[in-house]
Formats: sequence, structure tokens, C-alpha cells
Amino acid sequence: MKKSFLVLIILLIGMVSCSNDNSKTKEAKQTTPSTENLNTKSPTNDAISYDTYTNPRFGFSIMYPTFLIPQPEPENGDGRIFKRENEEMSVFASYNVLDDSIEELFQECKSSYIGTVSYAVQKDNWFVVSGTNEEGTILYRKTILTDDIEYTVNLIYPKAKKQLYDEIVEKVSKSFNVGLEVTHQ
Repeated sequence: MKKSFLVLIILLIGMVSCSNDNSKTKEAKQTTPSTENLNTKSPTNDAISYDTYTNPRFGFSIMYPTFLIPQPEPENGDGRIFKRENEEMSVFASYNVLDDSIEELFQECKSSYIGTVSYAVQKDNWFVVSGTNEEGTILYRKTILTDDIEYTVNLIYPKAKKQLYDEIVEKVSKSFNVGLEVTHQ
């Protein structure tokens, strides 16, 4: 029980630090929203363009739809949040300090999921858990465990946009590349 609580606290700290809008962030990449980003109407799948976020601290990259606006990177450089209205993608990494196996991380994610899990799969070094909560929001999480580092991407979006996000989730998930050469800043 203590281990599960500690894992939850560590994940929450990582997610909060990703969303921390800290003005002291060094060299935070400021992206000027394009006119597409300012349009609150959702694009069709044919009109979606993507950009790539690369994290130099933990050595990972991932594609994100450009209609989600990059938020400033947290001071600790563990990841990034991309959002627009009630749609959000967060991607981050953290050290596996409790030395959990991928099976343990998968079980913990499923048991702490707030809502109804509709899809859950675990393979050699990764898992995906997805479902909906009471507000009708879809929550998708993919975690990859390699070299004692947990790499995670979360997508949160309204159930009404499921058809649009099915393609986005697939593209983002397939583009999640970990184990890149780490650059020291």
C-alpha cells in the first residue's frame, strides 16, 4: 500500500511539475500560435498538421497536433503540456525510483484509474490504459519503461471528439520515440 501511495505521489508531482507555468523556466520554447491554433473549431483529420517535441533531458521525442498549444517547459525539463480548451496532451519522463516492473506499473495505473477502463494492454516494456470518466472525457495513457526511466504520454479529450482523436492517438502513440541521445544543458 505504501508503495502504491508513493508511486501515485511521484506521478502527481511529475504531472504537476509539467503543468507548472514558471516564469523562471530557462530557455522555455515559446511557440507563437498560428491562426490554426487560434481557431476554436476542431480541424478535420485531413487538416491536422503535426510538429515534433524533443526532450533533451530524458532523450525522447513525440509528435503532437499543432492545434494543441505548447505550454512552457517546467524548470526541471521532464516534459511538456500541449493544450487547447478541454483538450490536452502531456508527455514526460521520470526515474523509476521504486524499481517497479512494467507489470506493476500497469496494474497500478489500472487500479488508480478514475473512470471506466475500456482498453488496457501490456506488452514487454510498455502499456496502454484508456477509458472515460463520469464527465464524458476520454483519458488515454501510454507508458514505456526502459533503462529505469518511465516515459509517459497522456491525452485527454471530450468523448464527442473521439472520431477525430482516434487518428491523433494512433499517430502520437506510434511516434513516441525513447532512448535518444541525452544532451546535457
